[in-house]
Amino acid sequence: MKFMRNPKVNAAIVFLITAFYALVFILTSGHMEFERMLHHADTLNLAFWNAWSAFLTQGSLKYIGYAYLVLAAVIVILSLIRKQNYDEYQVGILEKGFLVSGIVMVCLFPAALLLVFSDANYAVEALTLLVVLHWSAVLIADLAYVIKWGKG
Repeated sequence: MKFMRNPKVNAAIVFLITAFYALVFILTSGHMEFERMLHHADTLNLAFWNAWSAFLTQGSLKYIGYAYLVLAAVIVILSLIRKQNYDEYQVGILEKGFLVSGIVMVCLFPAALLLVFSDANYAVEALTLLVVLHWSAVLIADLAYVIKWGKG
């Protein structure tokens, strides 16, 4: 994929997907319909799920959206100041990273379905957690990549 040689292409792809996630997180955070689908904290005897549910109910998902935008902006800035295109080795690493991200995303669908089937009460919380974890890992990995190869 020759178009991946340009660091700005990587930045654009990551920024567009991140902007979508951030927009969804910011707009749904604190929204009455989203909160209605959540379960109130302390309904399970599991501290983690109760804390995550409380985090979502309090409208704090928007802070993850804002953090995503900041990370994406850093990736864009570092990509824009890069003077050279990536070489074949660097493009290979980037392509493998996107491929692994895609495979993980595809694997998350059956995992999410299993979570819904096993306990539909916390389905929204579980799906939200999976999306947040997945895209956070992608952003952190891409940021590390841009920092490592940004010297060019």
